[in-house]
Order: sequence, then C-alpha cells, then structure tokens
Amino acid sequence: MRWIWIRHGETEENREGRYLGHTDVPLNDAGVEQAALLARQLGHERPAHFFTSDLLRCVQTADRLATVWGMSPIRVPELRELSFGEWERLTYEELMVRESVRASRWYDDPFDIAPPGGETLTQLGERVNRWLSGMWKEMRDACGSTEPDHTVALVTHGGVIRWFQAAWLHGDPGLYWHMKGLGHGQAMIVEHVSGTWKPASHAIDIREESEA
Repeated sequence: MRWIWIRHGETEENREGRYLGHTDVPLNDAGVEQAALLARQLGHERPAHFFTSDLLRCVQTADRLATVWGMSPIRVPELRELSFGEWERLTYEELMVRESVRASRWYDDPFDIAPPGGETLTQLGERVNRWLSGMWKEMRDACGSTEPDHTVALVTHGGVIRWFQAAWLHGDPGLYWHMKGLGHGQAMIVEHVSGTWKPASHAIDIREESEA
C-alpha cells in the first residue's frame, strides 16, 4: 500500500502568513502554477483511490491531478486543516496584539487548548485518525489482505500531514512540531511494509522541476 500525501498550493492568505484553518479561499496565481506543475510531475502515478479535503484550495489542487489521472477525487471534510476558530485570517503579529494572553496559552499547550471556537491538536488528530483508520480498514476488507497493493492519493493541509508524520510514521503525536512537513505544492510518498508505515520518498517538490 502506498499513500501519496499532497499539500495544496499557495493561497494569498498563506503568502501573508495568516492562520487559515477552515476559511475557504482559492489558490493564488502561484498556487495554481504549483498545482499544475505537481500534476505534471505526478502524472505517471495511477492511484486506485483519490481523496481531497473539501476546502477550495485543496479541491483546486486536486482538480489539476484529476485531469492527468482521469479520475475525480472524493471530498472528505475530515481532511480539513485545524480549525483556528475566531483567530482565522489573523497573522501571528495581529493575534498577539489582540489576544496575547490567550494566544500564549494556546501556543504553550495546543494539544489541550483550542483557539476560541476552534480545535485542539488532539481533536484534529482524533478526526484524522478516525477517518484514516476507517479508510484503511475498508481497503483491507475489500481485497481480503492485510497488505493491499493499492496507491491512494490524498490532497490535504499542512496540519493534517504533520499529524500523519508524527502519529503514524513516528508513533508519537508529541513530535508534531518537530516534523518538517511539506511546503505548498509538495508531496511525499509513504509505504506500508511489514506492518509499518515508512517514507518511500519525501518532499516531491515542484520547484526542483521548474528550476531544472
């Protein structure tokens, strides 16, 4: 089993360093180009299953891949980014001016403290784990094997990918902030081998192709 994890292309809010979370905004021009280049780079892949967060920036990224793969993605709300609640669309600097005490408490303990109206990292992890485990079980049951020979593509957000890296690849959610993660328009491939998830390749980066 191979999973291709893909982070959406850039948005204008990403460029400005704003917490975006569940706020639904489109890709900017750079993000559209990133998605197109990544689709070209991953065009040789033939995933058996294709999922995307239902937020627009992921859907637009997935649409480019759908064109080259000849298949439509299934939209999955559980693959959304961490919700920052009332703090969405603020920069770090704006947040510290408005609510420095509450924000500092959140930064110190994001696993147990949520932004007002938002999620903790623990809640993010619970929904991601629940969906991934269910999807994984369905595929194993469908083919009657503990090691299905499938490739799955998932277009999602930086927070979701960090969670997978920490909790699934390293077995320790506490390593969340120590994960390198993926940049916008990057992908990584992981494989399930002998009961363990392992990186097959990390940070497939469209910039390498565009600069070549």
